[in-house]
Amino acid sequence: MIDGGHLLAMAAPHVKDVAIVFAIAAYVRLLEWRRPIDASLSLRNRSVISDWKLVGISASLTSLLTPVAAMCGALIINAAGGGLITLPSHGVWYVVSLVGVVLLLDLYKYWHHRLKHMIPCLWAMHSFHHSAEALTWATGARHYWLEAVLDAALLPAIPILFHLPGSMVWALGVINFFPDTCAHANVRIHLGRFVAWIGNPQWHRIHHSLQPEHFDKNFAGLLPLWDIVFGTAWIPRPGEYPATGLDLDEKIGVVDAIVWPFRRYFRASAPQTAR
Repeated sequence: MIDGGHLLAMAAPHVKDVAIVFAIAAYVRLLEWRRPIDASLSLRNRSVISDWKLVGISASLTSLLTPVAAMCGALIINAAGGGLITLPSHGVWYVVSLVGVVLLLDLYKYWHHRLKHMIPCLWAMHSFHHSAEALTWATGARHYWLEAVLDAALLPAIPILFHLPGSMVWALGVINFFPDTCAHANVRIHLGRFVAWIGNPQWHRIHHSLQPEHFDKNFAGLLPLWDIVFGTAWIPRPGEYPATGLDLDEKIGVVDAIVWPFRRYFRASAPQTAR
């Protein structure tokens, strides 16, 4: 039988992870208050409130299906032998392996993201993320629930390729938490000529821009290097912070968080009210 002490010992690492995430999120929120790109985006703003509602619904649906997605992902990983390649993780080789996996994972995420813009059925889901009119740190979690479930169930690329020690998996989680949290933050950061060195709110805001010249630009998460290499980089000028979202005629409601890819079909087939 597991006693209370053992339960606390088992829960301690997870509590630490959650505490770190909340601490980072609180600090980013403080920066949004102190140095905003758009000063109108307070917690009382209509678009921000809507964003929080849609994030909550999407995250709840994703959580309900997480066990199924995890089982599917585990079956795929086990079929690959729990990782095709065992990376060296002793001494300096730990750092070499970690850097290599970070680079490969970021390259994978670049193309994974880019394909979501290129393939119509994937864009039908991913466009839910781009429909956000107000970019804040919470927008990083605004993804259509089925998109997130399919990613977890069918595309565990790094675990298939590599057998990683637990500490490296944790380090990768922390490193990759920053791009999503910070990239969407409503924080004005002046990086000057270093703006294309690492992912940041101004770089990613171009990706969410309403301006036609910005479409399909700046896909990278952690390293804008991949955008530069593959010709999708738009180096933002000082003070270039365009409006974001999708050019939609209708408002986005909470039901859209559930039926987003089918919304146009449903609305096109609905009876029209005479004006």
